[in-house]
Amino acid sequence: MYRFAFLLILVQLAAAQQIRECTCAEIQQCEAKYVDQLVPCADSCKQHATSLGANYDILKKCITDKEQVIVASMTCTEKALSNSCAAAPGKMVNKRYPETLKIAALAEINRMLGSSGIAGQVKSLLATGKKFASCVKTCMDKNTKNCIKKLGCGLDLPSDNELVQIAKKCAINSGFNTAAVQSVCNCAAGAAGAGVKGLTGVCNKIVIS
Repeated sequence: MYRFAFLLILVQLAAAQQIRECTCAEIQQCEAKYVDQLVPCADSCKQHATSLGANYDILKKCITDKEQVIVASMTCTEKALSNSCAAAPGKMVNKRYPETLKIAALAEINRMLGSSGIAGQVKSLLATGKKFASCVKTCMDKNTKNCIKKLGCGLDLPSDNELVQIAKKCAINSGFNTAAVQSVCNCAAGAAGAGVKGLTGVCNKIVIS
């Protein structure tokens, strides 16, 4: 979930107008606010998880048990993009669109699911996941008083596809690899009582590549 907060910030900033480049100090302030709101907002959107038959508290633990590698992934991505914000104001950046980054991320997820041979089996789960993510985003925007949007600036980011590959590479190198994802999936499927519907026979087929 921590990695989601950082990616959400990138999505928000990708929507900024072609005006000034955000300073690093501004980004750090907003990032802290979003991270603080992540878990409370996820909790407030738990109805989407429970609609899949999941025990939300156990499902959340399945994810938070991997907190160390998730935070490491986020830190790695931040370092890779450390030059995207400005030390001082003055530079202009190109306008970016959040939907294109979402499309690039979903395309990569669908590619990996297709390669694993499970795309059809998890289609409904992905739909629910998108609803959950949208719910969390709306909650975080509200609780941070649209911190990112109010900055009125953007980041000097690489292309959407490059961003997705950077985040994926960081995740794999930080330990959020095939084994880790399978572990979370098996936990969610019911090994620890979470009981998410639709994951039977899926988890051990997942390959992060």
